[in-house]
Amino acid sequence: MQEFHPQNLRYTRLVDRYSRYIESPVLRLKFLKIALQTDPPRNSWKRLPFVGSLPDRAMIIVELSKVLPLGQPAPLGIRLASLMYRVRYALYAMCIAVAIFAGASLVYAVSRIVSSLSVSTEAEDIAAKNQPVASGSNGGEAVAAIASGAGLTLDNIWLAEQGEGYEFYSNGARVLTEFETVGARRSFYRFDLEALAENSGQGEVLSHPVGIIYHVSESDLLPFADRYNSSLKNLSRALLEYTHEHRLYNYVIDRFGRTYRVVRDEFAANHAGNSVWSDGRGVYVNLSASFVGICFEGRGPTMGAEGINEAQIYAARVLTAVLRSRYGIDDANCVTHGLVSVNPSNRLMGYHTDWVSEFPFEALGLSNKYETELAAISRLGFGYDQAYVAAAGGKWPGLEKADAALREAAEKNGFSIEKERQVLSRVFGRVYSRQRALEK
Repeated sequence: MQEFHPQNLRYTRLVDRYSRYIESPVLRLKFLKIALQTDPPRNSWKRLPFVGSLPDRAMIIVELSKVLPLGQPAPLGIRLASLMYRVRYALYAMCIAVAIFAGASLVYAVSRIVSSLSVSTEAEDIAAKNQPVASGSNGGEAVAAIASGAGLTLDNIWLAEQGEGYEFYSNGARVLTEFETVGARRSFYRFDLEALAENSGQGEVLSHPVGIIYHVSESDLLPFADRYNSSLKNLSRALLEYTHEHRLYNYVIDRFGRTYRVVRDEFAANHAGNSVWSDGRGVYVNLSASFVGICFEGRGPTMGAEGINEAQIYAARVLTAVLRSRYGIDDANCVTHGLVSVNPSNRLMGYHTDWVSEFPFEALGLSNKYETELAAISRLGFGYDQAYVAAAGGKWPGLEKADAALREAAEKNGFSIEKERQVLSRVFGRVYSRQRALEK
């Protein structure tokens, strides 16, 4: 009696499967009797799925051929099994190679997971140890500390190379254009500051950008760590897609320091809303048309790995230099959204408060605009509330200068502060209406 093994059971099942090719019950019984009395060969290849059974199949097919009609073509399954048997050694080698590759891949994947967990734990330990020092440091110090002699003047900056999806500039700026789109053509008034209160100060119409406004996206953030690399890239891409769809900014700088152009420079992005700024000579209203919008991917003014990081600051520095060089933009017109945003309905500053404090102007090679008098207050009658002051962490020099200038003007005209604001509000209404009419 044949000793039972699992391989005998597999062999029996194969015999039964191939017996179905025989139509005659008598011949089928004869085939089953002969095939089941045959002791199947035993070898190590039988552990391989399917190809390991090729020797058994070949033996069964030999017995099967003895009972099949001679004039009848062999069924496709039999011909395929015969072909595979002839090239069985190549199939064995292929199976072994696949098994080795799969094993190596599994080992590599496990090692990567273990390494990631180890590095993450070590990084958390280091961060915990250094937390007191990090909390008081400025993430842009290294960029801000660039020696003044190493900086390039604006006339040393040019487009050095351009290819599909990118531009490269002589100062190291690299602008990616994958998400580039268009918008409304720029058209805006520049009102003369000194003639502002006079009806004769009608302003001149310009069509090239004269300034830059810096924003923070206030979008969802993940910890800036290797284990979140894929998700970090996905969040950045989602921000870019949303910005592209709504034409929100001219440029976006993601958390890896990559600079993307979204709305081309010659077109206005929808970034500034109701806003006012003066460089001391001209006054600009609703700055989307007159200023380029640059957005940092981030949430609030926090510096460091979990906020605005050094790569982003450096990218903003070289991009700022490119734009200033290309359009002759004055340092005085490089400002943040929180310092220009106004609410015409209640005549208050700070409808948006991003970068109302802590923007690293010096790290971008710019003068500190928190020192600049806010013309929206001193020349156009806007006020502010404690929420605006609190968002900035307290009063700052530019706000105090604006308050002092407003008081001085009120005293000179013999008005109360409130009366002076009402007069200046009418000036704002006039220039605001002119700019709105131009935008339509």
